[in-house]
Amino acid sequence: MTMKTQVSEALQRIEQQIGEGVSDLSFQLSIEGDTIRLGPERFDLSVTTEADGRFVFAGQWRDIIVRWEFLPWENGYWVTLKAEGGSSLNCSTMDSLVLRYRPACADFAEWRVPGRGRGFEREGVFQVKELAGGEDRGPIGVFRDSRSVGLLAATRIPQRHIHEYTIQQDEGDQGVMLTGTTQFVEGFRQCRQVASETTWVCASKAVGNAIETYATHIPRVTPAPQPPVGWNSWDYYDASVSLDDMIENMEEIRKAPVLTKHVKYVAVDDGWQVVWGEWYANHRFPGGIERLAEEIRSRGFTPGIWTAPLCVHKDSKIALRQYEFLVKDEYGDPQGTEFAGHYIVDPTHPLGQEFLREIYTRLFKAGFRYYKLDFVSSLLAAKRLYAPEKSPYDALRDLFTLVRECAGTESHILGCSLPAECGPGYSDSGRIGIDIHNKWTHLVWQTEGIQVKYWLHNRIWGNDPDFLVVRGRDTSLEAETNVLNPKAHNPNPPRWRRGPVFTLDEARTWANLVMLSGGSVFLGDRIGMLNEAGKALVYKVLEESPTGLAARPLDLCDGDHASLWLQELAREMRLGIINWADETQEKQVSFEEWGLAAPAAVTDLWTGDTYTVRSGGLSLTLSPHQSVLVTWPRR
Repeated sequence: MTMKTQVSEALQRIEQQIGEGVSDLSFQLSIEGDTIRLGPERFDLSVTTEADGRFVFAGQWRDIIVRWEFLPWENGYWVTLKAEGGSSLNCSTMDSLVLRYRPACADFAEWRVPGRGRGFEREGVFQVKELAGGEDRGPIGVFRDSRSVGLLAATRIPQRHIHEYTIQQDEGDQGVMLTGTTQFVEGFRQCRQVASETTWVCASKAVGNAIETYATHIPRVTPAPQPPVGWNSWDYYDASVSLDDMIENMEEIRKAPVLTKHVKYVAVDDGWQVVWGEWYANHRFPGGIERLAEEIRSRGFTPGIWTAPLCVHKDSKIALRQYEFLVKDEYGDPQGTEFAGHYIVDPTHPLGQEFLREIYTRLFKAGFRYYKLDFVSSLLAAKRLYAPEKSPYDALRDLFTLVRECAGTESHILGCSLPAECGPGYSDSGRIGIDIHNKWTHLVWQTEGIQVKYWLHNRIWGNDPDFLVVRGRDTSLEAETNVLNPKAHNPNPPRWRRGPVFTLDEARTWANLVMLSGGSVFLGDRIGMLNEAGKALVYKVLEESPTGLAARPLDLCDGDHASLWLQELAREMRLGIINWADETQEKQVSFEEWGLAAPAAVTDLWTGDTYTVRSGGLSLTLSPHQSVLVTWPRR
């Protein structure tokens, strides 16, 4: 048997073991500034099998040696591509995994992609036809529904380099093509040896099983920490917050025994600073951050504060006078962020580290013990870093390590936009979706993140679903519940803040999702302007959560958004049932269908009403956007 035949047979064996419908396994290496793209056909590949079952395909082109490794794990394979040259490879990207997927009789028109895009507009679950080559950092795949076997690809965490996945329909309806691509910043392109990130690929499991199997490569945190509970200024006040606003809300919290009992942290968000990059209190905070911290502490709360440590405004002193430690583009000029008028601090630069250390040392000295670090993912766009041996993920890990050194283990750190790819241990909690706002459209948008990131909870961090906001037309004393919306009357507004404010049913649905997330609970309304119905929602959530245990979406990929969420607590089971439709729906839930022992009855967590389970199922009529959260004792 020739070596070429052995390679072909080995690849076919791997394809069969990954799952039905997988074919055309390949890779591609981009070198010399993308001018040369090398696939398997450019190498005279051989194949060997190692003691751990790993298939290793090796070959050489000129002075470049490649190793393409497939390590079996949980009915799939971990796949890594490595390259070594006699000199600098100038390698910009590695497509470490390319494959075609088309199971028998597959019609992908209604299949969905559970995944999360780099841009929020592509976040969540999409029909394949709508993905159109969009890039995700996974897990990603294609599934017909929640029960059928499909394809999943996901990257081993922690990561060194950015690794994105592209899924798009193949021309001629031959299936879908999945490509996993590792990107290298400038410093690594000068290396003689590079390795892709490692992808787990499996096509023999349903979506929930596949995601939860992949999740097990990251150990759970034990014992699980108790999630934080607090109040934050952002959603109601936006960047207009003042010291008086902070005091008003603290006094309102102190009037309510339920709030006083549960709320520990009071955090000021964006709007307290002079400008991004100049982290000193502005004129709305007389007495500076020291007085703010004391006003919070003197009322029995723990002070918290928001910063965007890597972002500096173009008109700040840093940008205008101390720009040497800003991230530079390929020309050596300061690189902008996705937010016009801002630049990025380079945490690998000694002066950048000095700048960051001064901020958090000063905030800690002032008394803050809760730190929300925002917009840190801006660093992922860096084309080069001061330290050539550092990747963007390395730099982010350095940033959070530095903040921890300043803030100590007694402080809680929230990574807001911190990529999960950085790995566990760098932040206490992490945001898992877009900003919530008191609109159904934002609730839908937010759920797109929650339903594919629930599994991160107590593995990478404690999940933060963003604020519990309930104000709306039925829950507020104010006719206008928001700050200026400049697109309010635009006939085709952007997704941000689109549509009317919450109804009572919609506010309760968001309250249910916050409880089901199992993680942080931070209030985001102006407390004194909630009516009795609004306050009742807040009180109930605080009495029943945080549980510290995340619910999992049972019917992921049956629709655009999961409507059944199971939360398994120590003494009881909780099932969230959501009507995403704009019309009333009959919801039929068969417990056996989801592998659950049917209870005799369930209790509505909100009303205390009891629903009888008949023939192993539950039948409910839900109004548009309504949800219920039912419970029963755990056997």
